[in-house]
Amino acid sequence: MTQAIPLVRAVAPITASRRAALHPSAPDTTDPQRIALYAAAEDALILALSMLRDPTGTAADLQRATGRVIRAATLLKRACAAQAQGGAA
Repeated sequence: MTQAIPLVRAVAPITASRRAALHPSAPDTTDPQRIALYAAAEDALILALSMLRDPTGTAADLQRATGRVIRAATLLKRACAAQAQGGAA
């Protein structure tokens, strides 16, 4: 009989000082324009994934899915820029 090796490793607890170091300033997550950018990006990624999962997909579907992914990346880039500036893009 083989002996099982535990795959759990001890992790140091995150203290208040470590949490503060991870997030120097909490971003404003209530900005409606930023929320709209994230929602549009998520919608584009969901649509692209559904196109890719379709077993009857064609080359045109692959091109459309690629376009949706690029659109999502653009929206996320705008959202990140807006967050860095403290306003909406």
